[in-house]
Amino acid sequence: MSHRFLIGVSASRGAAGIDAALVQVDGVGANASLQLKHHTHMPHGRELRELIHRATTDPTPELRHLATLHRVLGESYALAVKQLLDQARVTPSLLACIGCSAQPLWHDGDGKYPTTLSLGMPDVLAERTGLTVVTDFASKDLAVGGSGVPLEAFVDAHHLRGADESRAVLHLGSIASLVYLPSRRATQNRAVLGFHASPGTMLLDGLMRLLTNGKEACDIGGKYAVQGRCIEPLVERWLQNHYLQKPVPKCLPVGEFGSDFLNRAIQQANREGGKLHDVLCTMTHFIAQAIVDAIERLLPDRPERIYVTGRGTRNGLLWHLLEQKLQPTPMQHTDALGIPAESYKAFAAAALASLTLDGVAANIITITGASGLRVLGSIVPGSPANWARCLAWMARCASQPQAAAA
Repeated sequence: MSHRFLIGVSASRGAAGIDAALVQVDGVGANASLQLKHHTHMPHGRELRELIHRATTDPTPELRHLATLHRVLGESYALAVKQLLDQARVTPSLLACIGCSAQPLWHDGDGKYPTTLSLGMPDVLAERTGLTVVTDFASKDLAVGGSGVPLEAFVDAHHLRGADESRAVLHLGSIASLVYLPSRRATQNRAVLGFHASPGTMLLDGLMRLLTNGKEACDIGGKYAVQGRCIEPLVERWLQNHYLQKPVPKCLPVGEFGSDFLNRAIQQANREGGKLHDVLCTMTHFIAQAIVDAIERLLPDRPERIYVTGRGTRNGLLWHLLEQKLQPTPMQHTDALGIPAESYKAFAAAALASLTLDGVAANIITITGASGLRVLGSIVPGSPANWARCLAWMARCASQPQAAAA
């Protein structure tokens, strides 16, 4: 089977914007090789950022806001795909499908009935582009008792795993997720391990909004935090949070480090004489230490190399603290492997969509706790011609069943 091209699009829990990646896939299933050919980032406008913030922070958001956001995000995904295709000079007729990692609104992987809700109308994306859309990767895993996160672990395991060294992948986004990858030649019986290690940049973004009355959405590069002082007693207090003490498997509940936590943090810092820069500095130290604690306490051993993805990699202070605390373990952006750190989630969305069309189960049950392996994703057909190509591909793959996740 010849190579094909897919697009991955993603939006983080924050409101930074949409990332889109053009990916070439050679081969079929888990053994396919993937190459990032082009990527782009389309930032959200101020009104859309405000709508996302309102919908994701209000405990009871109005249904009309959610419905509007669902539609507007679908249109925004389509614009990001158009921008990508224009830049890469690729016509839609050359593409197989789009893998869409939608805007997370709610995720609860615990309890009797795990639930998830992501926004970004896939039908709009399919109509505007003419391409079949594969989205909602978590729901199938949730339906069979899994936590639905971190699903990127399958992509990590098959594209970032080392032959002779153990590795970890730190997805440093709004939430910091860790995936442990034993070496391919490991003599010990160690499985791939993944979980939400701690809150990530959502804390810094939330503080910036509160401390600037919404004028600034994030601390770009950590430029404010680096000017402050760390209030160590607060870091120690926050590290006692019950979620951080839990064993694996685990996924961070919605609201655990929400507005109540941030408002208390500001009040606590004020009592210590802390100003804006000090609160941000202290919170950055807290995130770094929580991640390091998770690596030291919850992984089977200290990985020999750590690859880092996500927009949090561009926060200079956070990167410096992690690098300092994790010495002598080398820490690298996935840029070194040809996948820019901020585009990795879009790359993973394309990879997961490829596995869906190939009929390959992509949930790792030792991570999510699901009762069985499942092919992930919901499919929204594109134009008749594109959908016919997808159906033909899926029929060919069905006649040659592929291996499931390891």
